[in-house]
Amino acid sequence: MNTLFEALVTEAGMDFRSFLAEYRRVAALLYERTGDLAFRNVVLTDKSFTRWRAGQVARPHHPAPAILKHMYSRPVDELFAPCTDEQIQVLRTAPTPVLDERELAMTARNARAHAADAASQLLPDLSLDQLEDDMVRLVRANTMTPPHVIFMQAKELLGLATVMLDRTQVLSQRGRLYVVAGQASALLGACAFDLGSMPTAVELMRASALYGQVAEHGPLQAYAHGYLALLFYWNGNPVHAVRQIERAQSFRGVGATGKARLAAIAARSYAHLGRAEEAHAAIEQSLADRGPAVDDLHDGIAGEFDFSLERVAMSNSATLLLLRDGAGAEASARRSLELIASQSSESTPLVVAPQAGADLATALLMRRDLDGAADALGPVLSLPREWRGAGLVGRVNAVRVELTSPAFRDAPLARSLAEQIDDFTLVAAPRILGPGAVRLAIDGSTS
Repeated sequence: MNTLFEALVTEAGMDFRSFLAEYRRVAALLYERTGDLAFRNVVLTDKSFTRWRAGQVARPHHPAPAILKHMYSRPVDELFAPCTDEQIQVLRTAPTPVLDERELAMTARNARAHAADAASQLLPDLSLDQLEDDMVRLVRANTMTPPHVIFMQAKELLGLATVMLDRTQVLSQRGRLYVVAGQASALLGACAFDLGSMPTAVELMRASALYGQVAEHGPLQAYAHGYLALLFYWNGNPVHAVRQIERAQSFRGVGATGKARLAAIAARSYAHLGRAEEAHAAIEQSLADRGPAVDDLHDGIAGEFDFSLERVAMSNSATLLLLRDGAGAEASARRSLELIASQSSESTPLVVAPQAGADLATALLMRRDLDGAADALGPVLSLPREWRGAGLVGRVNAVRVELTSPAFRDAPLARSLAEQIDDFTLVAAPRILGPGAVRLAIDGSTS
């Protein structure tokens, strides 16, 4: 069935691409006049255009009728009705329109008005600079600030970034804001994990990865997908963890620090699957000379996004415990503690030393050194409640598991340590969000 719409399109010699350009132009004009978001987010596919031309649609959905009426000065019911011979004859004999000076002037005024409106939809660069500076300070403060405090501040920055995104159409500014939003989401996800809310952490890290994808920011995507791998093996799904880490390692622009972090996470993922050879290979990669390659996230901002040598050693000690390599785990944990002791107190996240200390205690118990384990665990158990995050609680609970060995059944010190661990976990940070969220970090089925 030949419709008036088909006749008009044919007479104008328009293909899908040229029609879509005019369709979007008119939609943008109607959005400016009405504020209806349907015009702003208008979508038209080649398939729908073909169906319109073939007369297979009696009346398209909103906002198409209003756009088509504005384009052709005819109601949509008339456009999609059969085209009469008289209408075709009129189209063929219609004179070519002649532009006069007034039409040209009006077109110029419309273009200038639209350009002025677009120019008004940008943010002062100083506002973006301040937001980015605030984000950097918060990421760096994360190493010495409890997670529940960081969570509230990062939530505020994410809110500011999303509000600013609605106030600018400048692509370069939107790209910067997407990166800040992704960084804030990643920080929120890490805090949610520390506080024991696994579903929240996963959702926030996925949001961070999506922001990184929109901004085409490789290091941010690598960080988020790497953290998702950690969350997967923590939640008892190491197969998905391996898939996530493989995806994380595919992004470009990641510096040596970021690659070392991904290698350490990969090692733990492989260890959960019992793939010892691959786990050891990944450990070696995490310890390789980093060279000059850097990126603006892991190295430029650093803080929570950094993965210093002491963090590498601490992570590898947990991996070696999974592989039941007590000697290797002990050496790696001691290496982490030695590196921390050689640096200023603010250069390493506060939780790294307690995590390494808990790993050291577990490794010592594996060789039946109960006194040494008690000494290693002492500073850990004195840590304030707000710093007892899920990762540390898991490691301390792993010590508790080792204390159930028959070798320590009649040892008063073992019973005392077990009681102290129970008291420690009873008032840990994850309890802020309620029970049921914390899983063991170092055993054969979780982390």
